[in-house]
Amino acid sequence: MLVLLLSLIGVHSASAQIVDAQGQYVDTVFNDNVDRTAEDFVIASLLVADPGTVLYSVLGHACIRLQCPAFGLDYCFSYESESVKNRVLDFLAGKLMMGLFAIPVEEYCDIYRKDGRGVYEYQLNLPIETKQELWRILDEKIAEGHRLPYDYYHRGCAITIVDFVKEALAQTKIVYDNSLYEYKPTARELCIENSQLALWVQFVALFLVGDEADIPLVGEKQLIIPTDLVDAWQKATVNGKPLLASKPAILVEGEPQVNDGWFTPMVLAIILLVLSIANLFWKRPYFDWLMLAAQTLIGCFMTYLICFSDLCCTEWNWLIIPFNPLPLIFWHWRKYWALPYAGILAVWCIAMASMTLWGHPRVDWSHIVMVVAWIITIVHQIDMKTSNILPGHKLVLENGNVFVVMEYKNTKIVLPEGSSRSVL
Repeated sequence: MLVLLLSLIGVHSASAQIVDAQGQYVDTVFNDNVDRTAEDFVIASLLVADPGTVLYSVLGHACIRLQCPAFGLDYCFSYESESVKNRVLDFLAGKLMMGLFAIPVEEYCDIYRKDGRGVYEYQLNLPIETKQELWRILDEKIAEGHRLPYDYYHRGCAITIVDFVKEALAQTKIVYDNSLYEYKPTARELCIENSQLALWVQFVALFLVGDEADIPLVGEKQLIIPTDLVDAWQKATVNGKPLLASKPAILVEGEPQVNDGWFTPMVLAIILLVLSIANLFWKRPYFDWLMLAAQTLIGCFMTYLICFSDLCCTEWNWLIIPFNPLPLIFWHWRKYWALPYAGILAVWCIAMASMTLWGHPRVDWSHIVMVVAWIITIVHQIDMKTSNILPGHKLVLENGNVFVVMEYKNTKIVLPEGSSRSVL
């Protein structure tokens, strides 16, 4: 790469062995007759890929493409993490690293073609000196390797491209449209807005995104979504010229995106709510235990993220209030704490619903409905705990004495009040 850089920045005669995309050494002689000051000596583009269907790809991807036609060089410089597919636990622990990769364009496009995701190219209108400097900067970043912890919030693909281009421009400024400064969304709002076709991914992602993602983003800081970067740069200028081409070239045709179908998180939440209400009459303890188990599993997951994980944006999350392992730990003494806790959760639901209606959501509506179902389960358990009367029993008052009457095979059995639960 050093020989390549010498050629790009103006050393007019050089020869050496460089490594091609297959890792083979190739003898290369750089031509003296190439005009390295021509605007098309280096062509720089922004590549944007369609969103995927998994957590780490649901917002799409962006990278920089640099071409040097005179020497047949064509690479995508893609800033991304180590593979998540086989290291999910490392991802949740915040142990993955990230860095910059140089990938031949055809190989890069093949990756997205196999996934059915489109890739679109927007040419960058930058001075030749800036494009050469950009190539030098990216080459240095590659040499650093995977030395930065994975951080999708502060070092995502889109915002990193902004930083690279700004560094290459040096003193020259990118002039943005005023609308970029008038709109001040949070990272959470941007993620929700751009993941409407993947509601299950959005549902899970909100468990991972903590309070830091609720800080309003101003100006360039809000360019964390690839499509938002395209919109902003199409309206921006450098030296009075448009920064980005208005129409893209399609490198890979994407397949139509489909939603999650009818079984969404909200459908699941409504089913749980209906069953919780029905169980007030059915009085089946098994459903209550199922709800407790689900709440505890999610609670342990939330506790791990907040207390032990190094993953970014997990320092605090409002979902830890309804989803935590404390109810299971203190379940035996629920008659003392269940009612106050149900009240706290009711206030939580009202607060979260108000924030969502106000336009600043902290959770999804499906989370709120699930918490309402959990409140009903707790209230039901208060009734079950404070009364020893089981389904199929009834209280009978005779001569000032209270008896519990149950029916078993058409035979009435009379027990002293308070003994029915121990007998069964």
